[in-house]
Amino acid sequence: MMKIDELKALLQNKYSEFFQSIEDISRDDQNNESLCSSPFVCLSFDKVIQDLASKKGEDALKSPDLLHIQDNQLFFVEFKNGKIDQKERQSLRLKAIEGPFIGLYEMIKEHDPSISFHDIVKIDKVYYVVYNEEKNPQKRTAGLLRHLEGQQIRFSLKKYKGTFMKDVKTICATVFLESVVSKWK
Repeated sequence: MMKIDELKALLQNKYSEFFQSIEDISRDDQNNESLCSSPFVCLSFDKVIQDLASKKGEDALKSPDLLHIQDNQLFFVEFKNGKIDQKERQSLRLKAIEGPFIGLYEMIKEHDPSISFHDIVKIDKVYYVVYNEEKNPQKRTAGLLRHLEGQQIRFSLKKYKGTFMKDVKTICATVFLESVVSKWK
């Protein structure tokens, strides 16, 4: 089984051109704005998945925007600057499965044929959906909302916690930057 440090080194060596700032990864090209303003650099996971599919002449898998590795865990992040409707909820669920499992497996298998799909399944994964709170409001007071941000799982993703993912978090961009990215190294 591949160790997390080996995985991190493989991604940095083989996919170095796909490392970008969170500000660039969270960029919403339709609205010409970034959801999160942070210079912290991570792997633009979705771009890697799209690049691999393009090279193979296949349809790209649904995948989260960002991958960060820390504390023996893989942190997958999907940024949603727009309104999250029923169709988007379905897409969020697919992105939690296809990218972190099939996509990651294909990325690694390309450079390490000894890896098994079971090895990928055993790695602890955390899935964040970071959303625009103005476009996806909750009917609660601001103080209560901030308290619940780290506990409530929105957008029909609760069933993924403890099954496919070690944890699932749905949080607004401000809370993501203040309570998550600020602790990343």
